[in-house]
Amino acid sequence: MNPSPIRSFGLLSRINHGWEPLEPVLLGLLAMEKHLLLLGRHGTGKTQMVRTLARGLGDGSFAFYDATKDDLISIAGIPDADAMAGGSLRFVSHDRAIWNKRTVVVDELTRAAKENQNLWLEILESRSCFGLPIAVRSVVATANPESYAAAFHLDEALLDRFHVVVPVPEQQEGVAPTDVRAMVALALGGTEPPAYEVSDVVARIRSAHDALLREGAVARVTDYLAALVPQLLLMLGRGERRYVSVRTYARNLPETILAVSAALRAAGDADPLPLAASLAVRYAIATKAQLGEAALEQLHRGAVAHFHERGATDATTRRQEFQTLRALPDRIQWVGKHWIDIGGVWTLDEVEKAIGAMANEATGRGQRAQLLPLRQLMDRIGYRGDGRRQVEAHLVMVTRQMMAAAAPTLTALAERHAFGAQGSHASVEDTETAAERAASRILTADAEGALLDSSDPETVDVLQRLVQAWDTGLGLGSIDIVHDLLTGQQEGAHVG
Repeated sequence: MNPSPIRSFGLLSRINHGWEPLEPVLLGLLAMEKHLLLLGRHGTGKTQMVRTLARGLGDGSFAFYDATKDDLISIAGIPDADAMAGGSLRFVSHDRAIWNKRTVVVDELTRAAKENQNLWLEILESRSCFGLPIAVRSVVATANPESYAAAFHLDEALLDRFHVVVPVPEQQEGVAPTDVRAMVALALGGTEPPAYEVSDVVARIRSAHDALLREGAVARVTDYLAALVPQLLLMLGRGERRYVSVRTYARNLPETILAVSAALRAAGDADPLPLAASLAVRYAIATKAQLGEAALEQLHRGAVAHFHERGATDATTRRQEFQTLRALPDRIQWVGKHWIDIGGVWTLDEVEKAIGAMANEATGRGQRAQLLPLRQLMDRIGYRGDGRRQVEAHLVMVTRQMMAAAAPTLTALAERHAFGAQGSHASVEDTETAAERAASRILTADAEGALLDSSDPETVDVLQRLVQAWDTGLGLGSIDIVHDLLTGQQEGAHVG
């Protein structure tokens, strides 16, 4: 989803190897004092990262809590008995108490029991503790996957208070020797960035945020979200009907886009909004709602046009081009050729209608050979809507009926191929040999239940010609006709 390379301050790479792509998200959210959650298994450097960055925020009011051990006393202090006797709730504070802390790190949040999660929910949402005001502006939490034996399910209401959920690099796949050298160097002799350097970057990000607001970034982000969110909710309303709160898409998401944009601008990106939006959608929506990134890529590409002040013209032009095409093969080919363009400007409803109309037409008599290229198009563009189920069901039915009609002739040709392979027909012409081989491939794939899943272009081409012949009433009982279909010589056999 990222439209351009990510510029870096080079801070995170001096703490943990492989974290560079996360730098604008972590630094941007921290600088703008938003809540964020780092998710990953033990030993990935989550705690070390947040400790180092939080200490560099510059105000000196930083606290670290372990959700597995810290309780009411270590977080708030000891309840003041005298005050309680007089009907008031007060705490006897101590140096680790939360009351005057501006930035708080909570380690191992998924190991916190339900009652402790409720305490952190109040702190994140209301910036209060037991109803008393606190100075906390930003909470940075780390968590293990819920698959861990000692991990509790993270309450959805608590999760929703975090602006982003960021899965961290676990360095388990694709680790090269150079990666190992870099990790060992950091572990044994690395020098973390000093607090003053982090503070300097934070100041630059806040300055860049102010500049973006003066430049009208809020209006551009609003236009982007006005295009993205309705399509997002429409997509989520299908299937499993996953929920994204108004808080997430109307407050947290735009604030995240602006914070990440500020970090990118401070690092030297002159036009950071498109890239910031792609990162924000990934970490504020995809990871929180447990959606695949691919599912959101098309939505982002369509909405990001509003950052470039284009979209309506491109969309209208492409619609007009598509509507002028009458032949189904032409429309299938056109969508495949122009998908990069139309995927960025057509809405989900428009795509659904276009694919659905082609699917309906492809199931009609005389057009059913187009079921194959239409399914190939769906595979290419990642389409998984109702039209796909319709196409696949008809394709199975049509192929079975065609094979029932053609099987005797194909078997006769395949047996001739097997006989010739023994050396009895060394002088058989190439076209005859090709037809016999094709018949054998079709029968073998059908017997293995893999005919419709074949990735061999020749097999797919032959299958399409056979379906076209069957669909138009061409006799598949004739060896001569089937021979010519298998070799592409039959008049009118070429389709698409």
